[in-house]
Amino acid sequence: MKRTLFLSACCAAAVAAAAPANAAQYRFVITGSQTIKFVLDASPTPPVVDPGNYFVLAGVTGTINNVSTTFDLGFGSPSYFFNFGLINNVIGTGFVSTGTSLFTGPESAPTFKLGTFSLTPNTPDPDYTLTITAVPEPASWAMLLAGFGALGMMVRRRRDVTVRVRFSG
Repeated sequence: MKRTLFLSACCAAAVAAAAPANAAQYRFVITGSQTIKFVLDASPTPPVVDPGNYFVLAGVTGTINNVSTTFDLGFGSPSYFFNFGLINNVIGTGFVSTGTSLFTGPESAPTFKLGTFSLTPNTPDPDYTLTITAVPEPASWAMLLAGFGALGMMVRRRRDVTVRVRFSG
């Protein structure tokens, strides 16, 4: 009984102390004639900003068709002529696309949107699909594993109750 009460109190304290998880990083996966992957902060501070038009993130590390590389990325505002641009000088890959804006807020302090977006390049290449997902925080994984461990301990320590019937006669 004491053990159950103690575990209940620990669970209540964990729930009370838990803060909502905010993913600090987002994973970008572009699929089409090539597969491009990279990870960015959810709300980056861009070094190059043209207010009302676009911002640029230079030297982003990622992969193109599973080959590690770096590239420069541009993100356009809703009123600008492009919504996404990618340039890789190492292997000569690059495109500019039109579509919905991929971020909210001003260009100097953007916050990326989550979801799946269609990218229409300005070249004869077929359309690309961009998927932006949150990268789980290590603390989230640790809490999940701790919960499974606690459940395992409770199951293992559970004592079997044996009922004994005694007949007098």
